[in-house]
Amino acid sequence: MGRDKILCIDDEEMIVDALKFELVNHISPEILIETATSAEEALLIVNESLRRGDRFILVISDQRMPGMTGEVLLSRLDKIIPHSLKILLTGYTNIEAVQYAINNAGLFRYIQKPWEQEDLILTVKQAIDKYNTKRALDEKTNQIIKMNEELEDKIEERTIQLSEALKELEAFSFTVSHDLKSPLRSIDYYTKYILEDHQEELSEEAKEMLRSIRSTCESMFNLINKLLLYSMTAKALPELSSIDTNQLFEQTYSELMTSIENRDIEFVINGELPVVEADPVLLKQVINNILSNSIKFTRKKDKAVITVDCEEADNEYRFYVRDNGAGFDMQYASNLFGIFQRMHNQSEFEGSGIGLATVKKIIEKHGGKVSIDSVENEGTVVSFSLPIP
Repeated sequence: MGRDKILCIDDEEMIVDALKFELVNHISPEILIETATSAEEALLIVNESLRRGDRFILVISDQRMPGMTGEVLLSRLDKIIPHSLKILLTGYTNIEAVQYAINNAGLFRYIQKPWEQEDLILTVKQAIDKYNTKRALDEKTNQIIKMNEELEDKIEERTIQLSEALKELEAFSFTVSHDLKSPLRSIDYYTKYILEDHQEELSEEAKEMLRSIRSTCESMFNLINKLLLYSMTAKALPELSSIDTNQLFEQTYSELMTSIENRDIEFVINGELPVVEADPVLLKQVINNILSNSIKFTRKKDKAVITVDCEEADNEYRFYVRDNGAGFDMQYASNLFGIFQRMHNQSEFEGSGIGLATVKKIIEKHGGKVSIDSVENEGTVVSFSLPIP
């Protein structure tokens, strides 16, 4: 491991020895002091020390020396050991020499000869402190750079892994879809064939069993399609455009009601809903899932009431869809936005447990949040927010 050094240069051996004596008695013994009586000797010492891995904290040079003057020597050394600090000793104030050293060697200080011991030692200690501070800062900076490089490598590696995982998930989703749908189609087809072509040979109990099989197949088809929709929603990036939410709620409700018979439902939009920036396909899916839940869970009410409100706060629009339906116990509410999570038995209310999970994914992709509040046997409020552009 290299050593820290200070190099003292003066063409008068007595002066350079006196300079070394002053420093040895006042600085750390871990710092070695080298001396030279000429510019050529100084350059040789520096080059040899660098080959051994040593570091020069400070170079102190006399200004007036035969051959190469002190300021020129410091300029030469600055190209070899740029991180070391330089001090110029001058028997008289040579402004031009000092200015040259400042411009070409990054001169730290200059000291007049004969020097005051206190001034010399204070200046040298300040130089050592400055060098050590900069070295520590450089080490920390290098550590941060190395950590950043390692972090970037890890992020790149994780990004590649995530990309590959998403591709595998996509391939898996479609493969599973195909592998599940094919046997279901066969079961449904054969069941339909038996019911249509052999119904005279079947008892009513057998017919009912076959109809139940076809109904189960249909439910499985719907579940697979919703799983695929959830998968596609998870990776879809919103393509934003202006959407009139008032119109979107009314249109979605009307479409849902085309398949609903013998229901007394009051659908109310309070006030004028805003125009938002969102993906029209994804936002329609959100509203479809929420309204279809409200319609489904108010089925046992003589008169169902579904209301839609919106308020503006904290630079976002927050929409509320309220119903007076079955409701549920709020201690289980945190489970509702997970996939396959349900609050009611399939026999009581049909469903896949994917609808609200899809809602959550879509709203979060738009930078919003979803929440739910409910009272058992009294109703539920589903709310979601969208940022105001």
